Amino acid sequence: MAHPLVFVIAPSEALPGGEASWDELVAAQRQGPSEAFALRLFTAAGTTTEQLPALPWDGQISGGASRLLCDAVIPRFQPDGNTMAVYQRGSDPGRLLCLDRFPLLQANNETCWFYPTHDGVFLSWERSLALDLQPGVVAEEAQHLVPESYERGHLTLLWSLLADDDHLTCVGLTYGGQRILWPQTLGHPQAMATWSLFTVDTQAEVSLSVSATQVVARPA
Repeated sequence: MAHPLVFVIAPSEALPGGEASWDELVAAQRQGPSEAFALRLFTAAGTTTEQLPALPWDGQISGGASRLLCDAVIPRFQPDGNTMAVYQRGSDPGRLLCLDRFPLLQANNETCWFYPTHDGVFLSWERSLALDLQPGVVAEEAQHLVPESYERGHLTLLWSLLADDDHLTCVGLTYGGQRILWPQTLGHPQAMATWSLFTVDTQAEVSLSVSATQVVARPA
């Protein structure tokens, strides 16, 4: 049986109160985050800055010394401009009851590790995407690990440093310590992608240094 809680992130005025149908929640979620970015990280020992302009627009590196460490699509949840609403399934599967609505920034915050997690030289590839999200649910394999009764304190925003960033990015949400999944359909990617070559050295005075950044365009 599916976990009874369903999560929707959208502007406050788009979120139905009281009872709502699943179709109404889908429509509300479509007014929420609509952008994402694809991120890939590779080991890059031996890679030089002169090689960046020749790297592929689609982020596909095969062979050579580079090894794929991370391949993720991260929605831009925009916590400062959206509201979280929590709904509960009941005996009528077609109707869900709104349990809570609050500004997303009021959720608990937690930092988490993202790649890279060790010293070395790395390549990052990033490309912006259009996105269509469905309402969120706790991952199926973890649903037995979280309480069925709702408490706002169980919701947490996850923040992380990504690749060569020097600021934290919201990379997801959890409920009861378990990841909330937002089924997604990806739209057309932007015609540009960005490659960066950077070094992580935790013993250095400045642990992160970016050697070069290169924007590459989709071939005509």
